[in-house]
Amino acid sequence: MKHFRILTASFLISSIIVSGITGCGGGEEAQAPVEVKKTAVETQLAKSDTIKSELVYAGQVKPNETVNVTSKISGQVSKVNYDVGDKVNAGDVMFTLDPKDIQDQIRQLQAQLNVSNASVRSARTNLAHVDGAQSDSQTLTLSTAVQNAEKERENAATDYENAKISIENSKIAIETAKENVENAKATLDNATEKYNNMKILYDAGTITKSDFDAVELAYTQAQKAYATAQNSLANSQNALTTAQNALSQRENAKAKAETAYNQAKENYDIYVGKTKGENRETAQAGVNSAVASSQSVQTQISILQSSLNDTAVKAPISGIITTKNISETNMVSAQSAPFVIVDMSKVTVDVNVSERLINVIKPGDTVNVTIPTIGDTIIQGRIKSITPSADNTKTYPVKIEIDNAAGSIKPGMFAEIHFVESQKDNTLVVPRNTVLENETEKYVYVIENDKAVKKVVETGIDNGDMIEISSGVSFGENIVIKGQSYLSDGDEVNIVGADGANTSGSDNQDSNASKGE
Repeated sequence: MKHFRILTASFLISSIIVSGITGCGGGEEAQAPVEVKKTAVETQLAKSDTIKSELVYAGQVKPNETVNVTSKISGQVSKVNYDVGDKVNAGDVMFTLDPKDIQDQIRQLQAQLNVSNASVRSARTNLAHVDGAQSDSQTLTLSTAVQNAEKERENAATDYENAKISIENSKIAIETAKENVENAKATLDNATEKYNNMKILYDAGTITKSDFDAVELAYTQAQKAYATAQNSLANSQNALTTAQNALSQRENAKAKAETAYNQAKENYDIYVGKTKGENRETAQAGVNSAVASSQSVQTQISILQSSLNDTAVKAPISGIITTKNISETNMVSAQSAPFVIVDMSKVTVDVNVSERLINVIKPGDTVNVTIPTIGDTIIQGRIKSITPSADNTKTYPVKIEIDNAAGSIKPGMFAEIHFVESQKDNTLVVPRNTVLENETEKYVYVIENDKAVKKVVETGIDNGDMIEISSGVSFGENIVIKGQSYLSDGDEVNIVGADGANTSGSDNQDSNASKGE
């Protein structure tokens, strides 16, 4: 069992007075007392322990990853599924865009594809007839193909005219929307002026709150009406763009239908006017052209199908939403960032260490981390990276990674990183104040036969609280750890407290002190 006694100033130096009194009669003088001084000390057995020296650096906690959630396409938001503070998993749909415009374009291209496929079938039929298949009915088939192509041409022309009408209607709608915006702006300007004037009167106490509330309500409604008019104008402009795209597509369809008709007519004329041998090369070219046209339309449809899938905008990583800049009916573009997600499953701390430490640590090393905001608990961190060259502050940036599965560590918290500069196991370690020193040497006192013996030592790691004795003292020796400042080599001592040492001297001292009373 370890025994500890706290030394106080009143008994740092214990004096034991031994008196011898002799006398054969009342007239004889008493013998003078003999005084022996002993210094009170505490001791500790020299034993092996571990000592380490740490350097502490401070930094702020940062999230492991921050990602902007963006849309690949532009469009109007139809639904928003999350808000700030929500946790999301990678692949969750953050928001969706209105797919109507894309679906309309796909339907238009599908119609073109039907025309192109019909042309392919016609061209292949013609080629087959040239090669001898169904030669008896070839003239009738080609005639029918011409008639069908003519009908397709007429339908494409009708669609084209309808698309032109849609453009005109869209332009009218835009003009109307612009007038509405101007009217709403004028109303808002009037409402703003009145609101500002009434605000002055209300602040001065000239009008009642109910009067001011009515003016404020009108001002708010005018703002909303102006915003609605602007959105309506934007929608009308988008509708015009869609109609113009449709016109371009239908113009292409019209041209293709015309081409298909001309091709069918030409095929008919070739077959009727020329031999199969002369026609085959031309018929094959017709097939190739029709197939290429069909493939082109199919490619456009595939691109739009991909865009249709992109209307569901998904979270690229799992994490917490920290920023939201989106609401339903908003227009978003590929350049905007409606959401920001941070990954908090792990956090990092950036610190800059000195050259004294840079060659001691390496990536993958574990370090102790304390975050005062969440308590005194020591958290395990890991060195994620070390920049091999110093920055302009002549220090080396080091990134520390910390697991944060519980989510208790937040970005911006202050963290202290404890780096082990040096460590030694199974070495002799004593309290720092145990070692005394003068201009030429370091030394300690050990107890031998109740006397203090000075021993010169060499020291190693010193962490401020404890110090390593690398030579000069052997394991098992009884080292003075308190009271050593009052000793000289050879002084007699009283051990009043000991860690693992014989305390018989202490018991004797207590007994002698009791007798002295």
